[in-house]
Amino acid sequence: MKPTRSVREVDEKKLCEKCSQHQAETSTTLQSMCFLQVQLTWMPTKSLVLPRRGYRDWNSFEYPPLATPRYVLCSTGKPVGSVPFWDVVVITALDSQQKQVYELQITKKLQGGELPLGVKYLVFADPSGAKIGCGGSTLEVLYQLRQQYGKELDNWKVLLIHAGGYSQRLPSASVLGKVFMATPIGSPMWQMLELKLALYMDFPQRMKPGVFLCSSDTVETFECPPHANWSFSQDGFTALAHPSPVSIGTGHGVFILDQSDKVDGVTIDSVEMRECVQFIHKPTVEEMRAKGAILPQEASKLFLQHTNNTEPIVYTDSAFYFDHQTGNKLLDFYKKNKPLNCELEAYGDFLRPLGPNATDEYVNIAANVCEATAELAPTKTKLFELLKGLPLHVVLLNNSRFYHLGTTAEYLDHLCCNTAFQSELGLSPKVLTAILDKENKASEALDKLSKLSQDCDEVCLMHSVVSSDATIGRRSVVEYSDVGPNVNVGASCIISNCVLEANTTASCVVSDYSFMHTVTVVERETKVLRYVTIIFDIRDDMKKTVAPKDAGKLRYYGMSVDDVAKCLQKPTPQQLFPSNAQSCSIWNAKLFPLSDDMASSASVAMEMVRALHAGKEFPGGDDITRVSMADVMKVRNTAGMLQFRDGLLEKISAALN
Repeated sequence: MKPTRSVREVDEKKLCEKCSQHQAETSTTLQSMCFLQVQLTWMPTKSLVLPRRGYRDWNSFEYPPLATPRYVLCSTGKPVGSVPFWDVVVITALDSQQKQVYELQITKKLQGGELPLGVKYLVFADPSGAKIGCGGSTLEVLYQLRQQYGKELDNWKVLLIHAGGYSQRLPSASVLGKVFMATPIGSPMWQMLELKLALYMDFPQRMKPGVFLCSSDTVETFECPPHANWSFSQDGFTALAHPSPVSIGTGHGVFILDQSDKVDGVTIDSVEMRECVQFIHKPTVEEMRAKGAILPQEASKLFLQHTNNTEPIVYTDSAFYFDHQTGNKLLDFYKKNKPLNCELEAYGDFLRPLGPNATDEYVNIAANVCEATAELAPTKTKLFELLKGLPLHVVLLNNSRFYHLGTTAEYLDHLCCNTAFQSELGLSPKVLTAILDKENKASEALDKLSKLSQDCDEVCLMHSVVSSDATIGRRSVVEYSDVGPNVNVGASCIISNCVLEANTTASCVVSDYSFMHTVTVVERETKVLRYVTIIFDIRDDMKKTVAPKDAGKLRYYGMSVDDVAKCLQKPTPQQLFPSNAQSCSIWNAKLFPLSDDMASSASVAMEMVRALHAGKEFPGGDDITRVSMADVMKVRNTAGMLQFRDGLLEKISAALN
């Protein structure tokens, strides 16, 4: 069925019933978070849950004007009634190869009716050459938009999602991108792109034309009363701010508010517009205290009253908006300074020059960049002078949460254990998954998986086929996979894009804390499609780098790479890395064998790990072609991976129908 082009009107009475039902079923710290069940026009036959900021006092519940009755998006992407939408959604990519991967997936989503039609979905790659960071990517996006659309851009509301990078801390998102990570909600199952569109669905109506910038691996949930007086309509920058313990502030940006505004009146139900006098980035606790970032004790108590936390509270960052006039300032700067030869941060380098108390003491600090080039400090100084004195308005979301899903630990925790996160977004422990019994009869019920962890709510199954005779350990995620009988997946595992089969003589056992992700690749020499399963312990540090002489000191599955080299019959650990490598990490270690099919790829990967744990030599030696995750990113075959997922969907649909 093709997506409809008409505007759909959801009955107000039914919406009230849905909200009341959800409120009765859900009890979280964010008591007011509710979900309005709406029929999206880009999902013509499916009812999906959209998070919508709710109301603490349900006895006096009122719909905001825009939702009486609730209109949803039409395929043109233009304002419908009182509900506008984004004119352009831009996704950034690290390079031209990643750009092609993203465009392919967006095209498939549009063809499948999984995204609003009429919206411009654009992917812009960073220019070749030196790394330019997400700040440089933002400047490149502004340049490309203006080049392609000229003055027309001045009337557009742009959602800019930063998704460039290789997701080294969550490699299941490396090949297809963080913005296409699976999320256990919706039918067809949503990915982060759809979730972002849903979370920010109401923002365009509060915006004048400009750019709203966010990350692809974060989620913000918040309460917004219907008549809250806030907007993205002022000149300069407007940022979202979340109350957080100071320990969180040390790893994020922190807002220092104008002390002339009242703080005593802060209530946990309110949303406030405030002015920021200075923005500090990843500060120490001492710096936050000295500069007045920590809220008064009376205000902190309000945020801490329903928690066990006793830390002082600060306001931390997540996403921000700037108008097109400000964007033109940034664009002029870019034209004068391109090509960039240094990394700029969208948060640290765009927001720190703002506010009356901004100082340039940070420009010589290179703690958050991969390489401190000679151009770094001078470029930051020029940017500071350009933006100095511009206002930084802050939307205080006093009843909100900020979640990051960019690491294996965070992904497991939020999808399997974090009940607040799950209830706020309406997530399910199982989405688009068929559980097959011995007669290949399918069920959608988790209780049919008899060997499932007793804590069945602490597993997450997405877009998969799982045998009822398989065992899934607690706190494990299975996504885009086919798990057969007699397969035992341990605890705290991520199984992504895998085919797991037991043979006739032995069961298939995935050890605890394992990450497994099978990728379709094109072998360089033969141009033949092959498969490689990336496997490691989720506690391994994929990004840790050492000099080649110290390669043996790296750790893989709790073992030194010295011992791993012996197991793989390599005379020295250096032979596991490229001969021209200037640094060594598990990311560029050639550990993972190529195979002819997905099932054997997963099997041989597990055999290798078992040999390592047993201290035995793994057979094959130099006869086996091994690749690294860095190699995989160069020879990946995206179409092959998407084709496998399409086939899996057909299998799931056939089983459940």
